[in-house]
Amino acid sequence: MEQPILELRNITKTFGPKVANNDISLKIYSGRVHAIVGENGAGKSTLMNMISGNLLPDSGSILVDGIEQHITTPNKADALGIGMVHQHFKLVPSLTVAANIFLGKEPRNKFGKLDQRAMERKVTELAEMFGIEINPQDKVQDLSVGQRQRVEIIKALSHETRILILDEPTAVLTPAETEELFVVVRELAAQGCAVVFISHKLGEVLSIGDDLSVIRDGEVVDTRLAEGLSQTEIASMMVGRDVLLRIVHTPSHPTDEVLNVEGVYAVDQRGVVAVNDISFAVRRGEIVGIAGVEGNGQSELASAIAGMYRALRGTITLAGEDVTGSTVAHRRKLGLSYIPEDRHDEGAGPSLSVAENIATTHLNPPIARFGWISNTAMAAFAKKLIAKFDVRGANPQTAIGTLSGGNMQKVIIAREFESQPELLMVSQPTRGVDVGAMEFVHNSLVRARDEGAGVLLFSADLNEVMSLSDRLLVMYRGKIIAEFTHENMDEVAVGLAMAGVKPTTAALTQAHTQQQEKERELGKIDDSPLPPVAVAETAEAFDTTSILLPLSNTDAVRTVEHANKFSSFFTDFALGAFKSALQPIGAVLVALVIGAVVIIAIGNNPLEAYYQLFFSGWTTTYGVSTIVAMFIPLAIMSAGTIISFRAGFFNIGGEGQLYFGAFFGAWAGFTLHGLPPLVLTIVILLVGAVAGALWGFVPGALFAYWRVDIVVTTLLLSQVAMLITSFFVTGPFQDKTAGSPASPKIDENAALQLFNIEYGLGPDLIIAIAVAVILGLLLTRTTWGLKVKQLGEMNRFAEYTGVSVKAMSMQVMMVSGAAAGFAGALYVLGPNGLRFLQVFSPGFGFLAITVALLARLNPWASLASALFYATMMSGTTGLQTVGVPYPIVSVLQGLIIIAITATFVVNRRKKNTPMTPVEPVALSKGESK
Repeated sequence: MEQPILELRNITKTFGPKVANNDISLKIYSGRVHAIVGENGAGKSTLMNMISGNLLPDSGSILVDGIEQHITTPNKADALGIGMVHQHFKLVPSLTVAANIFLGKEPRNKFGKLDQRAMERKVTELAEMFGIEINPQDKVQDLSVGQRQRVEIIKALSHETRILILDEPTAVLTPAETEELFVVVRELAAQGCAVVFISHKLGEVLSIGDDLSVIRDGEVVDTRLAEGLSQTEIASMMVGRDVLLRIVHTPSHPTDEVLNVEGVYAVDQRGVVAVNDISFAVRRGEIVGIAGVEGNGQSELASAIAGMYRALRGTITLAGEDVTGSTVAHRRKLGLSYIPEDRHDEGAGPSLSVAENIATTHLNPPIARFGWISNTAMAAFAKKLIAKFDVRGANPQTAIGTLSGGNMQKVIIAREFESQPELLMVSQPTRGVDVGAMEFVHNSLVRARDEGAGVLLFSADLNEVMSLSDRLLVMYRGKIIAEFTHENMDEVAVGLAMAGVKPTTAALTQAHTQQQEKERELGKIDDSPLPPVAVAETAEAFDTTSILLPLSNTDAVRTVEHANKFSSFFTDFALGAFKSALQPIGAVLVALVIGAVVIIAIGNNPLEAYYQLFFSGWTTTYGVSTIVAMFIPLAIMSAGTIISFRAGFFNIGGEGQLYFGAFFGAWAGFTLHGLPPLVLTIVILLVGAVAGALWGFVPGALFAYWRVDIVVTTLLLSQVAMLITSFFVTGPFQDKTAGSPASPKIDENAALQLFNIEYGLGPDLIIAIAVAVILGLLLTRTTWGLKVKQLGEMNRFAEYTGVSVKAMSMQVMMVSGAAAGFAGALYVLGPNGLRFLQVFSPGFGFLAITVALLARLNPWASLASALFYATMMSGTTGLQTVGVPYPIVSVLQGLIIIAITATFVVNRRKKNTPMTPVEPVALSKGESK
């Protein structure tokens, strides 16, 4: 028997307790297309990622040409002739199409320089060879989802591919584009290439496949010849039950308008007009479909309706209200639910849990009351939807980014369907979803229609959009070129319109004749008469010239008992702290090992040195008081730092905010005489917090309105703040009786009195812990904190759910600054001279960043991290008593910072799309709305 080019033997792969692939064996042969089907989460993509070098199997072997291979990297797979088109794109958005295709394999000219023209020329040749339209000079970030898919396909075919893996390659292609791809696939197979084809579209599987394997729950159910199989048989093997593969269209009963779009223009990210004077309406009780080849303005139209982009011109009316200039949140309040085409960039926060993702648009009782989130109710709601929508491999605490693409889509669908919308707008709802889920989604759309919602459906799946739509609009180059009712829809006519050809009688006759000839060749004759078609008037006059304009990017559950809320809180506290501690502890140990080598090199005993560093502070009253004094500001400031970092803002200006809080708090203390002591104490703390908040507001506002980098502004403003306070205490507010630059003393009656002078224990310690806990609760248990975490996803998820990116940017920086300012004022009130001292801080602002990273941005773990760092700082005196010079402490701190930062960077998810507040788009001179 012929030797397979690729053989998998007993492959097993697990992720924690989840078994993704269990003892899988497959044989792939040259010159054949091997189709692999299965439900979402069945393990198909995991298996392919091991073949392509992106994952390693736990056990089993992979053989290429009969020789066992350890495919440890994608480069190793490339060298073996294995190419893969991933379901989720592996492209660099900021690079051009050509640069992405040849990334790592860039051609050089005779002088050794990058040959850009050669790359572009080769991409053009490949595109022409495979019949794929793409511009090699376009940046990937400016392309539609469908265009990015084309880049992935060309990239996989750009080298000597012997085994080509296609993971959902047709998800964003039209029928004509799919057939063009199939021509390429068949030609590759004829030339001896082995093609592995993964798809949820069973008709395509039978059309292109020679062999077919069904995977269910991580195991191979069966492998058969594709010839002779039916879609029903395959679907039954996939899900273990009978599946309705195509929705039976039932009559609609539309009532009044829920959406009216009148004369709308919108632009894409390049500033090119993508929606050109479009008008249509959607009524309650009907499904209006919009079909078209990807990149013809559908995405921009959906975004304009959702409020993600501002329309250049025109009017959008939702539920009787003009919402053209309204926010996303207001549109959602009026009854809009929206399932976007890009689940990673818009529809979900990948690092957030399934429960958090669902709750973002359901922040009302019982999940949230008065801004306070019930974790128990949130988890119960998520658990209900997980079961209802059959989200595989998920529980409420699962990070949604770890789910398969189809299961992530189910979570988004569940969240939006459960909002009981007036208008349900869905874009590519079943992209990457298995047949069982497709059936559920299709039935849910019809049910939403029959319950009185208006449904606006964008889909590149022609069968889907035609079978579901009561009315169908076809978009081509930003215009509606044709309109059909369900009675006169014809696949040939719709296909012509999608290609930009007006479906006139002559054009339809010619296309239908060609279609019949093809079907006769395949033995499938269809002599049915041509149905009538309504052609949109806008198709008569269509200007294909692109108009360049400046662009500003855009900006059920039962009531749950709360008896166990405190138990739930402390359980979350313990679990969160434990999980957050694992990697940082490892990083600290690595740093200490390196430090031990340094200590040995200078002739000292590292064990003795570390004992002094970490324990000597606890052996004396002075050491304990030093630990307490260091812990107080670190606990507060690290909590504030965590809030800004969780929002994606690297606030490194805490030192300046601390200085402003300390000085202006002291100013209130020595200026506002006559106030009762307790009142004055509160005023000092409030003035310090306000001063820090205002100094944090400045970089927040600069970012929100002008996109000025927060790292730059906070660093700069930190230095400015310290220069300003230095001027104050050496000039107009100088106390010349002090031995160093300092302000006058505050009223002594306002000072916080110590409980125990010997150990430095006083109310400031209790206040610091209380503030840190309040900030932790603000982040983890409030609706505001959930919005902060949405913002920190660094994609468009926050904006998509209705969060004001501008407002939140400023609020986050103000809260972070207020924490630092409060810590400064509290320091002045403590046993530290009762005045502002210019040199009072050993760098608390920067140390707080280390503490926050050491805690992995977990507010509860930050308390332990602050104590650890305070202990180490207190132990420096003991370290010197054993002969270790003081600079070694700085070395150890530096090593810990490097190790902690490295783990943070490695674990931080890469974010490709910057947050962009909604802004109106500027019109050209002379134009008007």
